[in-house]
Amino acid sequence: MDERLQGDQGYLYFGELGTEVTGSEMGTDLTIEGFYKITGKGEASAFPATSGVKDVFFNKPAISALEGDAAKPITLHKLAFVTNVPMGGSKQKFDVTVQTDEYKSSAEGKRAELSGNIDGYFVDAESSGLRDEILERFFRRVTDDGAGAIVYKSLKQGALHLFLTRKETTTVGETEVVQY
Repeated sequence: MDERLQGDQGYLYFGELGTEVTGSEMGTDLTIEGFYKITGKGEASAFPATSGVKDVFFNKPAISALEGDAAKPITLHKLAFVTNVPMGGSKQKFDVTVQTDEYKSSAEGKRAELSGNIDGYFVDAESSGLRDEILERFFRRVTDDGAGAIVYKSLKQGALHLFLTRKETTTVGETEVVQY
């Protein structure tokens, strides 16, 4: 049995989607070792059996995408050092009581709704512009060029691809858990 990783760091990464790679009859190798987001899945797919479109997987041995398969590589940029991640979860409850029941009956939903927050510190994100990329999704940005010209930027739209690692060691990419 493999030993568990002894890392104690947690980091938040910003994921940047690359150019889509599509499969062919002969197979197209996904050459980058790292994360991919599935954008299409063929009938005889080479992607993990339980995965679906929009799922993310780690490509470590190289997978040959078959006809109908498509995925985008994800480049991770370290955004923040994470100090605390309190999280809670709950499932929906549905009333399934019928007239013949003496007591109220219920069934739970399939998926849990997770909520929480992430506490931490930005690491070198200010110089790379990643912090602004994220904040511009939530706040209208106002800049002053120093010569009296004020520029109002509109809010950006689109998905934020964030990855949270747990128990990461000092070796790049060596982590026990990754949440997307």
